[in-house]
Amino acid sequence: MDISALIIYIKPLSAFGTLLKGDTLFGQFCWQVAEDPSLAQKELTELLDSYEMHPFVVFSSAWPTFIEGNERYFALPRPELPLSIIGEPENISSCAERLRKRKENRARKWFIVSRGLNDSLSWDRLIDDNKLFEKVSVGLPREERQRLIIERKNRPIIYCEQQHNTINRLTSTTGTGMFAPYSMQNIWFMPRMELAIFVAFDSNLINISQIKAGLERIGDYGYGRDASTGLGRFVISDIEKVDWPMASEGQKVFTLGPCVPEKGRFNSMYFQPFTRFGRHGAQLLHTGRPFKNPVLMASEGAVFETKVGDRLSRPWIGTAIKGVSKALSETVVQGYSLVLPLNQD
Repeated sequence: MDISALIIYIKPLSAFGTLLKGDTLFGQFCWQVAEDPSLAQKELTELLDSYEMHPFVVFSSAWPTFIEGNERYFALPRPELPLSIIGEPENISSCAERLRKRKENRARKWFIVSRGLNDSLSWDRLIDDNKLFEKVSVGLPREERQRLIIERKNRPIIYCEQQHNTINRLTSTTGTGMFAPYSMQNIWFMPRMELAIFVAFDSNLINISQIKAGLERIGDYGYGRDASTGLGRFVISDIEKVDWPMASEGQKVFTLGPCVPEKGRFNSMYFQPFTRFGRHGAQLLHTGRPFKNPVLMASEGAVFETKVGDRLSRPWIGTAIKGVSKALSETVVQGYSLVLPLNQD
C-alpha cells in the first residue's frame, strides 16, 4: 500500500440535516463510485472486497478551521480523557473553587491543533464554544459579527428545529398519523466558516483528483438527510497534502471520526459510545429493507493506548464492518478512523 494523506477544506452553503461524520461521508462517496466507476482505479465491488484488509480511502469527520495570524489551526474534538488524567489547569487550594473551575472546564470541548497536527494536550489549547466563535469571526465585518453574536449567542454551530408536514391529497390538509406535522433538527454553521476533512488513501487505488471529484458531487447534490430539499450543500475551497504524524510504541492516540476498534489491540480505551443507525440510499431505498443493522461505535475524540511493541504503521485504527444489511450483503461500514498521537505535557 502507498498511503498518502490530505486535508480537504470545504465551505458549507446551506444547513445540514446530518452531521458530517467520517463513516457517512465514506458511504456517500461509495455511492458516487458506484454511479461513476471512473472515480477510482478499480470497480467498487473489488475495492470493498478487500476493504477489511486494505482500505482504499478513510475519511475523518469535518472539523472547524480558522486562521490566526499567519497560522492555520483546527478545532478538533477534545480527547475523551477524564479530567483527572488531563490534570488541574490552575493551582487552586479551595475545594469550592476547584469544583467551579471543573464545571467550566467541561465546556472546553475543542482541542486547538496547529498545521503540524502534533500539539500537546494542555488546558491552554482547550477552548469552549465562545472562544471558538471569537476565533472564527475575527475576519467578519463588525456589523455582521455583532448580528451573529445576538443571533447565535456566541455559538459557532447551532441546531434549529424546522417544521415539516405531509399533505393528505384527499382533504388537502394535514391530519393525524402519517399526516401529522413534525419537526426535524438542522445544523447551521457560522457564515464563511470553513471545515476540514482529513483523508487517508491508497494512491494505487484512488488519486487526489478522483477524491476531489467525488466530494464535489456530494456537495453539489447535497449530503445527508433532506438533500433533495436543499440541505447539505458545500463547495471545496482548497486541498493540500500533509505529512501525517505517526504515534510511537505505547503512545496514546485520539480519533477524528467514529470507529470500531480492533479487539484486544489496546491497553486502555476512553470513549463515548455512538450507535450508527444506518440507512441505504439511492436505488436501495426501494427494496423494502432500507435500514441497516445498528453498529455500536466509539465516537470522535476516543483515546486508545497501544501496547508496547505495537507501532502504528498506518494513520488509522479500527476495522471494516460487514453483515449490516439484509438488502445488500456486500455492504461495508467504515469502522476505521484517522488518529493523531496524543502528546501530554
